[in-house]
Amino acid sequence: MMTSKQIEYLARAIVNRLEDRGLVEFGDAERGIEIVMQILAEDDRALEAIVQEAKQRLARTVGEREPSNEELDAEVRRLAAERNFTL
Repeated sequence: MMTSKQIEYLARAIVNRLEDRGLVEFGDAERGIEIVMQILAEDDRALEAIVQEAKQRLARTVGEREPSNEELDAEVRRLAAERNFTL
């Protein structure tokens, strides 16, 4: 899903925004970036697992044809809801 560079960029953007608002001190920013990167990476792995499981479930129901994007999206949303994972 996301590359490590994308995760780092997003984490830096989030922490910079928090720092701009005075919620994170400059000295804590690097540690904050590490924490946000870890959380984003974990969430990305969880989402990838949900997508893979959705594809497996759909493969059992749609047969040999490729599921449509709408079918895959609906199944991903169902699985995410089952796991209390916010998309």
